[in-house]
Amino acid sequence: MKRSLISLIFLWLSWIALNAQPASHPSPALSRQDFTPIQSFLSSDWMEGREAGARGGFMAADYISSMMKLNGLIPYGDADRSGKQGSLHPPSRTWFQNFEVMCFQVEKSSLALIQGSPEGESELSFTRGIDYEVAPVPSGSEGETQVVFAGYGIEAPGKKYNDYNLTNVRNQIVVIVDGFPGHADTTSPAWKKLGRDFSNEYADLSAKLRVAEKHGAVALIVINPGDTVNPYHLTPVNLEVVTSAMNSPKPAEPEYEDPEHYLPGDTGLVKIPCFRLGIAATRLLLNGTGIDLPGFEIKAAREMTTASGVMHGKKLRFSVTIKQEPLMVRNVLGIITGSDTSRYIIVGAHYDHLGTRKGVIYNGADDNASGVSGMLALSGVWANHQEKPSCNIIFAAWTAEEKGLLGSDYFSRHTPIIPDRLSVVINMDMISRSASDDTARRVISIGTLPFSEDLKNIASRSNSQLEHPFTLDLWDVTGHSGSDYAPFAARKIPVMTFFSGFHDDYHTPRDVASKADPEKMEKILKIVNDCLRENTEKPAVKSSEPHSAR
Repeated sequence: MKRSLISLIFLWLSWIALNAQPASHPSPALSRQDFTPIQSFLSSDWMEGREAGARGGFMAADYISSMMKLNGLIPYGDADRSGKQGSLHPPSRTWFQNFEVMCFQVEKSSLALIQGSPEGESELSFTRGIDYEVAPVPSGSEGETQVVFAGYGIEAPGKKYNDYNLTNVRNQIVVIVDGFPGHADTTSPAWKKLGRDFSNEYADLSAKLRVAEKHGAVALIVINPGDTVNPYHLTPVNLEVVTSAMNSPKPAEPEYEDPEHYLPGDTGLVKIPCFRLGIAATRLLLNGTGIDLPGFEIKAAREMTTASGVMHGKKLRFSVTIKQEPLMVRNVLGIITGSDTSRYIIVGAHYDHLGTRKGVIYNGADDNASGVSGMLALSGVWANHQEKPSCNIIFAAWTAEEKGLLGSDYFSRHTPIIPDRLSVVINMDMISRSASDDTARRVISIGTLPFSEDLKNIASRSNSQLEHPFTLDLWDVTGHSGSDYAPFAARKIPVMTFFSGFHDDYHTPRDVASKADPEKMEKILKIVNDCLRENTEKPAVKSSEPHSAR
């Protein structure tokens, strides 16, 4: 009787334990040994900094594809055309999605101030690197027109502020001031009304360029009363002194310079050139115009009133010549097919970094060998897990993130997967370090779209199960473009982007594997893994549109 009672109690306890487990399948376990060797090798000197389109970038792509194959993934790149022509079977896939980007930089430029006076016109040529700098544009241009001042160069109808409502700038060169109303005074009425988010949406230079181009400007001149192109008062004599071998400061690492890049056919590119003036050139341009920059900024901060109009007696002549060439790059793509082949999740991270500059390798251990090694580790444990995922999981190593998110952007434009079939895109970028002020190593950042409360809840729930939970920085990615989540978020596809903080070694040769924090990264990947598991188990999306598992 006693033995039977004990057996019944054991069965009852077993039944309780079994039913206490979640209905979903447990996610496969993952440890730091799954990612630390990969991170170390990807960020070794052998990879030469993994620059997109360079030898190191192609070597990294080969290594990543070999790891995907080792892990048991199926290739999800371009069709393999190397087989026999006329075969009855469709071509298989490769690991690579190859595509071309255009690389461009300023080959030469000129800028001259033409001033009218009773004696006639006088011309003063400015010198690049002394009086101004110019941003590269996809194509060269030239022109000579009068100059129009347009305040901060902002158009924000929803905020009832518009620097273009008082004057016509079509076919003119437009001069604008850095910043936005109240940017220098956080106690001002304008700051209180507009706030910091206004800067991200309206006062970013790219936004100002788009507005100027929309209004028909032929070029944009940016001025700032406190700005300098170099720290020695912008005179050729002082520039010669500071750049001499004896007086030149010795930098800790070489200055990183890179051309601009874009996808062919991108219709969203700004085409008008943008010049930034130094102090001396700004003073010459404003002299005699009656424009008082400090007074303008004070009034704008207090009253949110703009000031714009023709700068009488002032013309500018400019020219910009661009050098442009194509560059071949590649994404690396693998897939695990699920029981529901109509639905997808993407787990991605960019594998490119800054390459080699002046013989110094930018290893990019945190940015972003960490994200790629995490992606590969997850692909391995999921591919070898006893339970098949409920939906397809694409594991992606994006290229050319450092060139402008071009790898993820290209995929998002050319994938046959319709947005309704993508449950979520998980992005990992810099997940193995901490911000300089996060001395306790307790903060991680997770970005989502506003409608993705379920994703935030999953992350919060997973984090709370850690022995020492992180402090979560949950933020809205809308309007931001800091990493490869952006092309998908712009298409209203749910995203989760994981980031552990900027540090002093960001984009320097000091970002090496020995400084990684595998304990923190392991815990972050545990949260990513839980988010992946819960999202694979969401029900399929109903849609009448065609879909493709390929």
